[in-house]
Amino acid sequence: MSALQLSALAYVHGERRPIAELADRLAPELLAPDTGLAWYRASEREIWQLAAEAGARTVEAAVEPPDLLVYVSENDHGSSDSLTHLVRALGLPATRYLRVSGHDCGNLGPALHLAGQALASGEHRRVLLLMADRVLDGDRSQADTLSVVSDGAVACLVTAGEPDGGTDDELSSDGVRFAVHGVSTVTDAEAGAGAGVGDRILATVALAVAGTAEIARQCGRAAEDFDHLLFPNYRTVAQQFLCSAMGVPVERVLFGPMAEYGHCFSADSLVSLAHCAERGGIRPGEHVLAFGDGPNSWSSLAVERIA
Repeated sequence: MSALQLSALAYVHGERRPIAELADRLAPELLAPDTGLAWYRASEREIWQLAAEAGARTVEAAVEPPDLLVYVSENDHGSSDSLTHLVRALGLPATRYLRVSGHDCGNLGPALHLAGQALASGEHRRVLLLMADRVLDGDRSQADTLSVVSDGAVACLVTAGEPDGGTDDELSSDGVRFAVHGVSTVTDAEAGAGAGVGDRILATVALAVAGTAEIARQCGRAAEDFDHLLFPNYRTVAQQFLCSAMGVPVERVLFGPMAEYGHCFSADSLVSLAHCAERGGIRPGEHVLAFGDGPNSWSSLAVERIA
C-alpha cells in the first residue's frame, strides 16, 4: 500500500480569551511571560458541533466524499448520539463511522493506525478523521502545568496515496498535504503510577525516547535527521526539555500556535502541522516528527510535506 496521505486539513476553535483571566485558577508557571502562552479558546457548543464545523470544511475541499468517518474525542460521553448528529450534519448519513478514545491527548496515533488499517483492508478509500474536544469541568490547567487547555477541533482526509486516486499532476484540489512515513504509539500503564511530578516527567521522557526509536525503525530516520520536531502546545521550556532529553538540538523544535490556541487535546499535532505549513514554517520536502501523549502513552508521527 502507498504511504498514507493527509489532505484537506481544517480546524476550528472556540472564542479567543486571554489566559490572564484564569490567573486565580492556574499555576504560576503557566502565567510567566516566557511560557509562550497568551490566549486560550473556549466554546459552549457541543463537541460534535465543533467536529462538524471542521469536518464540513474538509468534506467541501475533498475531491470525493469519504467512505468512513473516524471520530476522536475523549470528553464526548454521548458519542453514539454525537456520531448520528455528525454524519447527518455532514450530509453523510449512510457513511460508516467509528469512535476512538482512551489515550486522552494522545489519540492521534491510535486513530491513524485505525484509519490505515481500514484503508489497507481494501474496503475503504477515503477516511474522514475528526478530532474534537472541549473542557467540561472548568479546569483548563493541563497535568503537571504543561499548558492551558482549549476547546476546538481538527479534520482531515486520510487516503492511501493521492486523495483522488490519481497522480500529483492529476490532482484537482489545492491545499497542504502530508505523506505519513511512520506512526508509533508506545504505552506503559505502570509508567509514573502513583509518582510525583518529577517521576512522571521522567516516565514521559522514557516513553518519548521509546516512541522515537520505533519511528526510526519504521522509516529509517532518527530524530535528529528530521527538519523539525513538533511537540504538543506545551509551554516553551517543557518542549525544549523534551527535545534535549531525546538528544536533539533545541533549534529543531518548531513551535506550534500555542500563543494563539493553547493546547487543544489530541488535535494539537494536526492543527500545528496545518498552521505552520500554511505560514511557511514547513516547506514542501521537509520532514517533521510530530508528537502527542496521553497519561500512559506517547505517539510519534513522521510526515513529509508534499504540497
